[in-house]
Formats: sequence, C-alpha cells, structure tokens
Amino acid sequence: MNSKQKYLLLLMVVILLSASFFYFSTKLIDKKIVKIEKYDKAIKNRQEQLNSAKVFSEKLGEVSKVIHQTMTDNKKYTADEVNSFVKQLGDLANKHEIAIHSNIPKLVSSKSRNLIEQEYTLELKCTFVQMGQFLAELEALDRIVKVKTLDVRPLDIDTKNVEENLVTSYMVTLEISTFKIKKEA
Repeated sequence: MNSKQKYLLLLMVVILLSASFFYFSTKLIDKKIVKIEKYDKAIKNRQEQLNSAKVFSEKLGEVSKVIHQTMTDNKKYTADEVNSFVKQLGDLANKHEIAIHSNIPKLVSSKSRNLIEQEYTLELKCTFVQMGQFLAELEALDRIVKVKTLDVRPLDIDTKNVEENLVTSYMVTLEISTFKIKKEA
C-alpha cells in the first residue's frame, strides 16, 4: 500500500468516524430534546394546576371570611346590624345615582334553626345598567345575600315630552334577604 492509499484510507476512517459521531450525538440529543419537551409539558400542566389551586384557595378564603363574619350567638339581627345594612344599601344606590323610593327591613322567621334571616324590600328608580351595577356590588358584599324577587316596571312617561336620547328608567322592586348563621353551643 502506498502512502496515497494510506491517507485515503485514513481520510475514509475519519469521515466514517465523524459521520457516526454526528449521527449518534444527534440521536442522543433528539432523545434528550424529547425528554425535555415532556418535562416542559409536565411543568406547564403543574403550573396551571397550581394557579388554579391558588385562585380556588383565594375564593374559598373569601367564602370562609364571609361565613365567619356572619356567625352569631344572637337569635335575631340587632337594630345596629339592620341599620348598617340599610346604610350600605343607600351608599350603593348613591354611588350609582339610583333613587330609592323605599327601603323597608322586616324580620322573617327562618325555617332553619341554624339561620337567622332579615328581609329588605327596596323600591328603586334606575336604568338597567344602574341596576346591573347595583346588583353586582350587592353580590360582592361580605354578607350572605339572596335576591328573592326582582320586579321591573317601566315608569309612566309623558310620550309628548320625551327626547329620543333619553335613557329609559324603570321602577324596580327588589326583595333581598341577608342571613346569619347561629353558632352551635
């Protein structure tokens, strides 16, 4: 074998080794990339679960706070509690520029021995948008509130004097109840 053939053979061996090195390293890297993508998906899934759990925990914390605030040893609402809620309703109505025609609290005997119920009947003059904002904020209060009745009637309007751009107002009768939970002895 002459030196030219030796160099050619050496070159072929180097090329073969280089090709096999790149082939096997590519295979190894591809396996690692697939493994990394699998771990990445698992991490992403766990992160979504963690975020959901945080939101769920926060919401449960808010519910727990409301329940703890509504627990009482009393057998009925005190006058201060009733007046405080009536004031809250008035403040909400003022915030949304809603006219309150009446706000009547009345005690209701609850069918459950563990709940104390206080009912309020409100007559409001407002638009649908104002009513929606009012109800959304009412729901967000730190109390257990139940809307029993929502009656919406259009106001009697003199159609001769109505402008086209006038926002329609309605008379809304709203019966809501608030609840307190009696602590067990």
